[in-house]
Amino acid sequence: MPLQAKLILLSLLPLLLVTAMTSWIAIHQAKTLGDKEVQIFEDGLIRSKETALKDHVSLAFDAISHIYNDTSLPKEAAQAEVKAILSKLRYGKDQDGYFFVYDESGTNLVHPILPDLIGQNLLHIQDENGNHLIESLLYQAKTGGGYHRYLWQKPSTGVNVPKLSYAAWLDKWNWMIGTGLYIEDIAYEVAKLKSEVNKNIETTFFSVIVIVSVTVGVIVVITLAVNLHEHRLADKSLKELAHKTVMFQEDEKKHLARELHDGINQLLVSSKCHLELLASKIDDEPLQQHISQSQQSLMTAINEVRHISHNLRPSALDDIGLEAALNSLLLDFKAHSGVSIEASLSTQKGKLKSEIATTLYRVAQESLTNIEKHASANKVSVVLQQMGNMLQLIITDDGVGFDVNTALRKQGIGLRNMRERVEFIGGDFEIESDLGFGTEITVLLELDGLVYG
Repeated sequence: MPLQAKLILLSLLPLLLVTAMTSWIAIHQAKTLGDKEVQIFEDGLIRSKETALKDHVSLAFDAISHIYNDTSLPKEAAQAEVKAILSKLRYGKDQDGYFFVYDESGTNLVHPILPDLIGQNLLHIQDENGNHLIESLLYQAKTGGGYHRYLWQKPSTGVNVPKLSYAAWLDKWNWMIGTGLYIEDIAYEVAKLKSEVNKNIETTFFSVIVIVSVTVGVIVVITLAVNLHEHRLADKSLKELAHKTVMFQEDEKKHLARELHDGINQLLVSSKCHLELLASKIDDEPLQQHISQSQQSLMTAINEVRHISHNLRPSALDDIGLEAALNSLLLDFKAHSGVSIEASLSTQKGKLKSEIATTLYRVAQESLTNIEKHASANKVSVVLQQMGNMLQLIITDDGVGFDVNTALRKQGIGLRNMRERVEFIGGDFEIESDLGFGTEITVLLELDGLVYG
């Protein structure tokens, strides 16, 4: 795994773990609190319904108390009047609120909405859920009054809906008087609240996801930016080090070339002169042959030292300038390669800095070496021209050409070195080549501050 990916992973993993744990705890607590809130809301609605039912039954008892407690009325007459009063009592928006009466055996005595039930024993009647509702209401009434939930047909819609009833007991007649409220609206309100709670939880979850995503994105961008910045600094430092190394090598080559040319080569020339003087004073033929062979060997050594010195760094580059060094390089190239040379070298007065002259010379030297090895060219053109403060070097051949991208990927060390050397001194390096159409290398330099007289 790349170091960059490891850094990003090490930055993000703790954040993601902490965020995941925190988010799970927050969402779990939100859900728990939401469930409690819904339960409290539902309990509050139920209690308000229970209070209303108990109040309605109390009002009904108040409405019949004057008859129920009148001892002068016969029992049957009093019961008939109570039944009539309870049958007419209504409350509620849609007049769905009414009162019902059952005796202790479960026989219906009053039911203003379903009069067909009057006189029927409904003790064992059940709703859709198997709830013995009359039996349960009688039990609640006999034990001091109480509530019971069941399913019952709502008069205004004709649909069986949840209903909450309250029943109380008339001890003297052994009657149960009760009333009920339909509570499907509670289920609707509870469902609505649950939906809002779940929506809030989802919003919180998605908000966390968005925040985490943005945070992760910011961390990744910052990490990449820092990594890229450090990479550029490292790359710049590496290029500076490479350039200093190259220039140090050039200085060493220059020193070594001077030592070979001015030291060893002069000693060899001096030895050759002494041999020539010795040969003029000796008449012995065999000795003359040995001296002649020694002179030839010394001449070969002198030429070899000059060649090595020139290859290390031509003295003309430092003594006369870039044009002279390039002319010498082109003459040598033509002599040992046999390739036709066209040269146009023209610069203004003044000598280029050693760093610039060395870079251009090495580009030309590397280019000619590549042409000789790979191009199979018949003709090479070298143009060095100065246009104002711009200096341009163009090297063109009519060889076989090559694919630049492939060469750079596989074996283009020399090409990359040329490009890096030129770009380090602020120049532009371009190479164009097509298979069968030759190659052109262009170097463009701005000379402001790069020339001394």
